[in-house]
Amino acid sequence: MPDDTQASGFLTQEEFDVLAPHCHRVTYPSGSEIVREGDRTDFILYLRSGHIKAVSGDPKSIVYIYAPGKIVGELAPMTGLPRSADLVALHDVEADLVPGAVWLEFLLSHPRANLAMLRHLASRIVSKDQPRTASMTNSERKIAKGLMRLVDAGLGREVEAGLLIKGVTQRDLGSLAGLSRESAAIVLGRWRDAGIVATGRGNLTILDLASVKRLADRGGPPTLDTRETP
Repeated sequence: MPDDTQASGFLTQEEFDVLAPHCHRVTYPSGSEIVREGDRTDFILYLRSGHIKAVSGDPKSIVYIYAPGKIVGELAPMTGLPRSADLVALHDVEADLVPGAVWLEFLLSHPRANLAMLRHLASRIVSKDQPRTASMTNSERKIAKGLMRLVDAGLGREVEAGLLIKGVTQRDLGSLAGLSRESAAIVLGRWRDAGIVATGRGNLTILDLASVKRLADRGGPPTLDTRETP
């Protein structure tokens, strides 16, 4: 098992060894739609590398981002219901596919992993509620909080200019922040002018991470004019 999976703390090496004979390796190129909302499949993915976004609603918006070492698609085998969201590869993805019945039997016989699963589900609930909590603040703070969620998920890659986040659109960032694409575009435009971010087609580079943290209330008061944008 890769070091990044071990570091996640979700499954121990011994626990994964129990699952290994019952799963097989799969890969998905960036942009692949792995499952669609409404599909009746019950496998789970143990994510080894890359990131996967769960998107739902009309228009589609991000409801969760899975980082390496996480279990993906965990609700379908537990509920027996159709998939509740599309799962899309943000980058090239490598994972272990585990049949739903095998996963449920494994959880029943491994209490520590079962508890880790419960904690994971709890974190998803908290993450889903975050945009509603942030809606009481201004738009720039909401976008900053959305960006920090991406950074915390490990999506940023260090480059010479700053922290590069690929595969996330302005609509994606707006949905994470509880804003429209138009409002996200207004905020990002102001930040480009201020030298805080640079944007390109399907990617964004954080040039000044300290300012983003301050705007998200992680290191003190914001340094920009934070009047509400429409």
